[in-house]
Amino acid sequence: MKPPKIQVNSPSPFRRRRFVAPHRRGNLLLMLARPFLTALLLVGLPVAAGVWVVTSPRFLLSNVVVSGTSRVQPAEVVEALRPLQGKHLLLVSLADVESRLSENRWIEGANLRKRLPDSLVVEVEERQPVALLRRDEGLFYVDRSGTVIDLYDPVREVDLLLLSVAPSARLEVEPALAVAAELELVAPEWAVGLSEVEVLGGNDFRLFTAALPFPVLVSLGGVGRQVRKFRDVMPEIIRRYDRVSAVDLRFSRQIVVQPAVEPRSQEG
Repeated sequence: MKPPKIQVNSPSPFRRRRFVAPHRRGNLLLMLARPFLTALLLVGLPVAAGVWVVTSPRFLLSNVVVSGTSRVQPAEVVEALRPLQGKHLLLVSLADVESRLSENRWIEGANLRKRLPDSLVVEVEERQPVALLRRDEGLFYVDRSGTVIDLYDPVREVDLLLLSVAPSARLEVEPALAVAAELELVAPEWAVGLSEVEVLGGNDFRLFTAALPFPVLVSLGGVGRQVRKFRDVMPEIIRRYDRVSAVDLRFSRQIVVQPAVEPRSQEG
């Protein structure tokens, strides 16, 4: 006789029912809004900030800070930039600022900087006069490059070398200064009284000095040799000539004397 089968309906202690998380339907509106909000934060806010900066009156140019001036008055710089006052600082062209400043011949250049919210900082670089140029219209300041700066002002007293230019020559400031420096090395007593350097062209110059009763013609690079040679014969030249209009020292083997009158007759 077979034993009866027993059916057990309760769960077995050795098996667990698999856990299945309930499925939740996502919020479709939130899913669509998330990328829009992200784009708004990344693009919209910067754009809005930019629009505010461009339209805000806080950024209108109202203050020009000037430094580095000596001969140029700060008020002259401010006046030159007056047409830019009230314009938006970020939209002000620095090239325009430079162009307006260049109309003042004393201003060679400027370091420019915009300082938010409403200031323009201008550090002026002035031209430095190194000589006075004599023209028919008067005396003018010139710098090393030969730029004619402005009419000479006796109130701004400066001890500058006087330059002039022969009709067929062009102004060469650097060589003229170099000739004056050569003269100071070989004949400082002549250089102290140097009153004018005339540019003849081709590195030739006529020097006027209080140390001599006549001008001398020299060439750049040879002043030392030329002056030393001239000193050896100068007593004889003075003895032979009552007046001399000029002495040309530019030749290597001769000194050319341009007398104002005929030489004295030789005695004996």
